[in-house]
Amino acid sequence: MVTFAELVETVEHLSKEETQEIKKIIERKWLAIRQQELVKSVEEARKESKEGKTLIMSSPEEIKSYFEKIMRDAD
Repeated sequence: MVTFAELVETVEHLSKEETQEIKKIIERKWLAIRQQELVKSVEEARKESKEGKTLIMSSPEEIKSYFEKIMRDAD
């Protein structure tokens, strides 16, 4: 397996076109990673909701009250 240092050194020698292509590959990889993270977050949120652990606040007053309580409890 190529080390990170070897990869960086190789990238230094790429042409403009090759650099653009490797950038596209890395962006696709990054998007795939983020997508998996989001899928996991959605799954966790659905599980918490199903277990009744989800807080539902529908007004600014409820949200304000909730955070004020958190701040009081933190002290």
